[in-house]
Amino acid sequence: MEIILTITSVILGIAAFLCLYRVARGPTLPDRMMAINVIGTTTAVMLVIIAVQVGQPFVIDIALTYAMLGFLVTIVASRYLTTGRIFP
Repeated sequence: MEIILTITSVILGIAAFLCLYRVARGPTLPDRMMAINVIGTTTAVMLVIIAVQVGQPFVIDIALTYAMLGFLVTIVASRYLTTGRIFP
């Protein structure tokens, strides 16, 4: 089980690194925002994998908080891009 989690973490790390290319060379701003969102989600999943490997369940709470914060930032940034303001 430990080997599978390690291999999964490495694959997720490579995927997040590849998303950095899209952030740097994305043709449009929404492409870059999507890549940043994918990196955030991948980081949250990697935190959960680390929590399982280390045996510390409180790290899952940190990962959940990180994922919720990333979702909130994505919603706010999307609203700002579409309407030009955050609040109605």
